Amino acid sequence: MCAQTYHRRALPFTADELALSALVRILPRSRYRLAAQNDSRFQTFASNTTRIAYRQQGATPAFLLFSGPGQDPQAAAMAAATWAEAGWRPNAIQRKVRPGVVVVHVAPSNQLAPAGPVPGAAVPAAVWTVDSVTGRVESAAKPPGSPAPSDLKKAAEGLVRGAAVPSLGELDIAERNVMQVRTIGPPRIFTGAVSICLVLVALGFGLRGVYSLFALPTLLATGDLAAIGAATVSVLILAGVLLGLGILFNIRNLAFRTPGFSSPETRTRNLTWGAYAAIMVALLVAQQGVFPTVLSTRNAGAGQANYLHVSATVDDDGGETYVMVGGELTVDLSGWPSTEWPGVQFKTSNPSVLALDSSPTAAHPTAKFTAHQAGVSRVDATSADGRYSFQLRVDVGT
Repeated sequence: MCAQTYHRRALPFTADELALSALVRILPRSRYRLAAQNDSRFQTFASNTTRIAYRQQGATPAFLLFSGPGQDPQAAAMAAATWAEAGWRPNAIQRKVRPGVVVVHVAPSNQLAPAGPVPGAAVPAAVWTVDSVTGRVESAAKPPGSPAPSDLKKAAEGLVRGAAVPSLGELDIAERNVMQVRTIGPPRIFTGAVSICLVLVALGFGLRGVYSLFALPTLLATGDLAAIGAATVSVLILAGVLLGLGILFNIRNLAFRTPGFSSPETRTRNLTWGAYAAIMVALLVAQQGVFPTVLSTRNAGAGQANYLHVSATVDDDGGETYVMVGGELTVDLSGWPSTEWPGVQFKTSNPSVLALDSSPTAAHPTAKFTAHQAGVSRVDATSADGRYSFQLRVDVGT
């Protein structure tokens, strides 16, 4: 093992040193490209900068400029904003364009320009400042397309600790990796299949997930663990679908910001997409197989042999049961307070399907029904004073 070595510096770091350290991180992550200081396109602001990086594709094209002591970051921001407003406009392919400009001013604290938005700029522009002695970063505004301020902070902290400045060769490699990282979406073998699956899942289960999201607070209040679990799975499926679609279509640059999916290593991306697919399949199996089975066991009479002799109690109120033609259904409401037993009334909504055979007695609130033909009926019961009620749906089949 070899230890990492830091080269201590006696002088503050320069704007170019910070630019090299930060751009090695920023170029492959945020799809910026480098421009030469003598690039004729950018001569209006090149004199006030030491490094020019730009991103011209997508809905948020942007400039990232570095200025040092003696240079005017405000003037550079104004000129770059004017260029961006004139050069980056909507077209037939990109109908919405929001350019932005960030100028990073690197100097000792007594020479730093004020940090914050640049008033009067043609497009949103801001000056970020970095103290070249302490490494303190001020990023008071974030125009469209801005890089993460944390990349600048990490670069400045490293330079303050004495980290070696990346070479121009390392910066060149980082820029060449831009094209590779821009294709970071899912591996080709997954793209078609995952896209089709996500669309089908979104159509089939998206609405269920939305409904479950709104119903979850009510279910949490009831304490019904099986129903809460089923609703939670539906919400997780909805979240997974939204995440997959966001990465596939790179919504808000998710394909380049989500850990695992944005890895430059093909193997890591393959494993991440494989894990994503496995989790989604597991959730779908739970939603379609596990929880319906758990919930169905709560139905009155579930698991009773041949559904010829089915029983129900007060715990089955509001539920559903199945009875075969010629079978019997016994409803026992002795779970009610004994003071409510006298005068309990039973009735069936469809006597031709399910007929009441025996009425309850004052000593025991139990009634028996016989299934005569296939169909659907309902058993209703109420106490004499109307304080207690019971309802059960009965499906009669052959």
